[in-house]
Amino acid sequence: MSQINFNLRLPEEINEDLIKIAEKEGRSKNKQIEYILKEYIEKYKKENKNET
Repeated sequence: MSQINFNLRLPEEINEDLIKIAEKEGRSKNKQIEYILKEYIEKYKKENKNET
């Protein structure tokens, strides 16, 4: 699977929360964002089977 790079602007509070959660989950902040996005996309696909 190929990857892309992009910049993401986040409010400071969300960034701090992401760092804390990622540390507790044993992930980097980047991997935590990737995990959150994957989980959301899977949930969305299940709920909207005809739209993806």
